[in-house]
Amino acid sequence: MGLLNFKNGMVLAGALFLGTVFQSGTVHALQYGGDIVPTLSSSAGSNGTAKASVEESGYEAWKAFDNNGNANSYWRAPADSTSKLSYELNQKQVVNKYTVQADTYDAADAPKKWQFAGKIGNNWLVIDEQAGQSGWAPGEKRTFEVDNDVAYSGYALFITGNNGSKWVGINDLELTSFEGNTNVIPAMGAPTLDAVNTPGAAASVNVESAWKAFDHSVSQDSAWTSDSQRYVDASLSYTFSSPKVIKGYAIAVTAKSTAPVSWMLVGSNDGKEWDEVIHEVKSSMRWEPGQKKIYAVDNTTAYKAYKLIINRNSGPTQVVVNEFELYQ
Repeated sequence: MGLLNFKNGMVLAGALFLGTVFQSGTVHALQYGGDIVPTLSSSAGSNGTAKASVEESGYEAWKAFDNNGNANSYWRAPADSTSKLSYELNQKQVVNKYTVQADTYDAADAPKKWQFAGKIGNNWLVIDEQAGQSGWAPGEKRTFEVDNDVAYSGYALFITGNNGSKWVGINDLELTSFEGNTNVIPAMGAPTLDAVNTPGAAASVNVESAWKAFDHSVSQDSAWTSDSQRYVDASLSYTFSSPKVIKGYAIAVTAKSTAPVSWMLVGSNDGKEWDEVIHEVKSSMRWEPGQKKIYAVDNTTAYKAYKLIINRNSGPTQVVVNEFELYQ
């Protein structure tokens, strides 16, 4: 199977797609949930299907998702060509981390070079690339965190090199997402009269509805909506009673057409002077209706207030934020 040039934002078959572009290199301090792939006993799972471009008889793709450490229970394919191992989902999901486990029989089968990709339509968009992954021990697990906010319909490893064997093999491939992180903003039930000097919500426009982005409700009629003429550089903020070190945040939307596309998260301790950018998303085009996107941030400074400055939205009218959450 031939592949195009590899880099983030490229697809492995078909045309170029625009991927999410945001601050990378973040050390993820947020919590993760369990493997989104259930334990398989055949290629068909309760939420998707395991597939491979090539598989050896007795070492089918689903055995990389059976959570079985047995030496004979892994996926294997000839190492003389590019191999794809994938799990295609019935419903789109975001993956923020993946784990590759070498087979427990021969670590020389372990992949050395690959691309981790998400599926859009019939194309695969590269999310992460690895090269020089050598020195595996039998059964060793290696974990890779990825800066991804797109819900894909499947995830795959495109393997182009191994560690010397005539086979390439994987004992287990795990896919996980951010989950179980507690929003430190208490649920609001009314507007804040003075968000600069007291805890609460504020916004650059339509300040009276800012609190609806912090009410812990995902109802479509309970959201902050910017002015239709002032949705560029619109801002939404929350002030705590005391400074907090925030390690992550989330934005939930009601619809694709009013979702933010690019923004910055900044902090302040007086509500007037805002420090350097904590996190920046330059392009986040692919939203699902009602989706919540979660981001880890590399932040060690305690701020009393956090502001989301939205530079661009998805459509010609307002930007709408259903919920804005902050995590420690």
